[in-house]
Amino acid sequence: MRPLSLVAALLLIVGVTLTGLNLLLWGWTVYAAGHVAAIGALIAIAAVNRARLDVFAWLGLIVLVAGLVLALPQVVAIWQSYATESPAVLACAGCQGPRQPMEVPSLTAPVGLAAELVTWIGVAFFGLAARGAHALPRGIGWVMAGAAVIGIIAALNIVSPYAWVAAMLLLALSLLAIGASAKRSA
Repeated sequence: MRPLSLVAALLLIVGVTLTGLNLLLWGWTVYAAGHVAAIGALIAIAAVNRARLDVFAWLGLIVLVAGLVLALPQVVAIWQSYATESPAVLACAGCQGPRQPMEVPSLTAPVGLAAELVTWIGVAFFGLAARGAHALPRGIGWVMAGAAVIGIIAALNIVSPYAWVAAMLLLALSLLAIGASAKRSA
């Protein structure tokens, strides 16, 4: 559980940071790997803590994993849109050319907004329920709830959809803290 959680966190942090820095193809490539690793890491975290998790934590995990799985087509579609761009357009980081803006999963068809809302509701639900079950390190459930609030208001376009970057960084930092605090044998 520990290595998977740390690797998922690292991939998410690097991918979201590169994406936020407008290195879109590299960022979404790394983020996609982190997204898949995060699904595995969350399942591994639950498996290691299965004796402590109550029904609400399991339900939160199911909602969270369902949201992440629903978001996979959006992640692939976004990555594909950058992978098929010409290298000249991708290299034009500061120019005024036809470069497309950064895409976020909530604005991507076919189920972007629904997948984002399910994911962020699952993040909050799992974080707070697992916190109550003492399956997460102190404070991590609240960090996950904060990430969920930012993610939901970004997905609903209440603030800029690019606030998704901050929400994902908080979620990745939560995975990092969970992995760092896990026992080496776990």
